[in-house]
Amino acid sequence: MRKLSVYLIAVFFSVGISFSCFASEMQIIAGAGPSTKIVKMFFEEFPDSSAYSFEVPPKSIKHAGGIKASGTNIFGRTGRPLNEKEKSLNKDEIPLAQIPVAIVVGQDTGVTKIDLKQLEEIITGKIENWKDLGGSDHKITVIGREPTEALFTILKVKYKFFADAKFDRVFKKDEAIVNLMMSPIGKYAIAFGAKPNFENVETARILSIDGFRVGVSLGLVYDLSNSDHALVNSVKTYASSEEWSKTVIAAGYLPPEN
Repeated sequence: MRKLSVYLIAVFFSVGISFSCFASEMQIIAGAGPSTKIVKMFFEEFPDSSAYSFEVPPKSIKHAGGIKASGTNIFGRTGRPLNEKEKSLNKDEIPLAQIPVAIVVGQDTGVTKIDLKQLEEIITGKIENWKDLGGSDHKITVIGREPTEALFTILKVKYKFFADAKFDRVFKKDEAIVNLMMSPIGKYAIAFGAKPNFENVETARILSIDGFRVGVSLGLVYDLSNSDHALVNSVKTYASSEEWSKTVIAAGYLPPEN
């Protein structure tokens, strides 16, 4: 009986080792809030994941936090392209998609279409009433974001006049902008943000603007010390595939710029 017990313990120990060999390695991918959805979708579709499981925390630790996270994990999430200073930290990126930027207005503004010059005059405070654009006789409330916010940073690069923006109110979270557009204040407001944030907001209208087209690149950041890592190379391959591009477009994003 004693020999049998020793044998069974040895068998269980051996099976335990075998199971541990096949257990998937957990990869936590933290970082910028705007990229949460696309990164989660990517790793749900990612075909070469038998050796890994992936957790994409919904809580944002910002773009900078994603860069920092790539020092302890293989990947972090980005909210915009890496700048030269960030790349000098021995980092590189894998674009997954571009999120289209939308300019939205409240439901009572009476304005649905403007041109780029009119947008500039609104943002810089030269046009202050919707009636000057053929809309309601009501003051324009311009809603903005903090200077370092990822999407606002891209807008300032693409359209220089955003650097001279005169905001009536500034918010730090996408959710706060959406909530304002659903409030009485939002009826006569103009704001900007990721297009998907506003598509189901009945009280906001996506403004048609001739000549306005902006996409903010979202994706992953990794440390160059992991350049030869098998997972990094597999992710790069799938991110540049036609299959992933079709998935991105079907989800309402723009394909990544590789």
